Amino acid sequence: MAKDKKKNKNIFTKIKDFFTDVKSESKKVIWTSKKNLVKYSIATLIFMIFICLFFVGTDLIIALISYVKELIG
Repeated sequence: MAKDKKKNKNIFTKIKDFFTDVKSESKKVIWTSKKNLVKYSIATLIFMIFICLFFVGTDLIIALISYVKELIG
């Protein structure tokens, strides 16, 4: 019986139901405070800089080893 009701809905009723559900779900979202947002953004940037420096350093070490190997052999 429930499936028959869903089949009989037209497209506009489905769209209206969708946006009603989206509105009710968006009220359940817990937004972070500005203080936490800044804190987590800074932590993310520091982590990205650390990872960048790690890979640059690794690349330079590998390039140095390759250069020394070329000089020797």
